[in-house]
Amino acid sequence: KGLGAVKTSHILIMDVDLIPSADLNDVIKDNLVDQISSNNGKVPTNAIVVPAFERKVDPPCSNIESCKGYLQNDSSFLPTLFNDMKECVRDKKCIVFQSDNNWEGHHTTKTQKWLKSEWYDEPSKTDEQKMRTIRQIKCFDSLRYEPYVVLPWCPSAPSTKPQPLAPYYDERFYGYGKNKIQHISHLRYRGVPFYVLPRSFVVHHPHPESNVKQVWNDRKKNKLHGEMDRLYAKYIDELEDEYSYVKGVVPECD
Repeated sequence: KGLGAVKTSHILIMDVDLIPSADLNDVIKDNLVDQISSNNGKVPTNAIVVPAFERKVDPPCSNIESCKGYLQNDSSFLPTLFNDMKECVRDKKCIVFQSDNNWEGHHTTKTQKWLKSEWYDEPSKTDEQKMRTIRQIKCFDSLRYEPYVVLPWCPSAPSTKPQPLAPYYDERFYGYGKNKIQHISHLRYRGVPFYVLPRSFVVHHPHPESNVKQVWNDRKKNKLHGEMDRLYAKYIDELEDEYSYVKGVVPECD
């Protein structure tokens, strides 16, 4: 398992076709330090959502080489910083990731608020320090929400048998579909709170449709889609049984 080789305190779960903004590493570290400081020096078990976008091209590139050419011929093809992304969205060259064919996947991030720099919750009246905290997700617009997240991984305390602080993916899910939703659902049922990272993002570089996605989409000739749908329903039942005692699970929005 690739995650088994991780030695860092946190991990960022994302797809290989996503490109991080130039400042993503620094912004993540700054916000992790803030969260740890506000938690009496302990690493909180939080999921920090990294907003995701995609760069649109018309017509879509038909092969790998033509897709590579966009960035090779134009170094500014992909936005690298927040203001670049705002401009790209304004010019309709970038959209929220998959918002044109899978609105449920990232809608809960409330990216339009994020683009207006609405990154922080208002401090509570009882908060004596009045520290700014990044926006917490109070509910999921859809249980098909599948953001890319920063998670705590290696425990800070030494142990002879250290266990990761976040769950692995369930390897019963294979091919295309339901794997990210499965993982987010696992976090949710464990009572993990979700927050949205300010300023930084990941952006999808266009590429031709993969063979495994073609298999997923062709339900008449292939069984993958149906198998994963049935497995996911079974998996949710397993989570409900395993974590029936957990309080504070992020609810679905009314």
